[in-house]
Amino acid sequence: MLPSLPDGHGDSQQIGTAGGNVESFGHGRRAELLSAAVTAIAELLGVAPETVSTTAPFADLGLSSTQLARLTGQLEDAMGVEVTLTALFDHPDIDQLVEFLATQ
Repeated sequence: MLPSLPDGHGDSQQIGTAGGNVESFGHGRRAELLSAAVTAIAELLGVAPETVSTTAPFADLGLSSTQLARLTGQLEDAMGVEVTLTALFDHPDIDQLVEFLATQ
């Protein structure tokens, strides 16, 4: 189940169910990556996923450099793609990171 997401990332990006319309692979993959990133960051911060902004820089979310290092491993496990520390610095918020990872 996808968490409720802030900043207008709610129902319009959920993956279709067996009884509904299935969205395009790219859009569905992006929603999957977004959900995984929000959930991983919420767990690291000990907050509810719906309180995590997808447009705020990771530093503004309160993630330390140690937490960012842990985040790469959590994202790799959750998303099934390699996530480097460099990627986190080059794409400093969830939306930017997800856009980058969706093209990998």
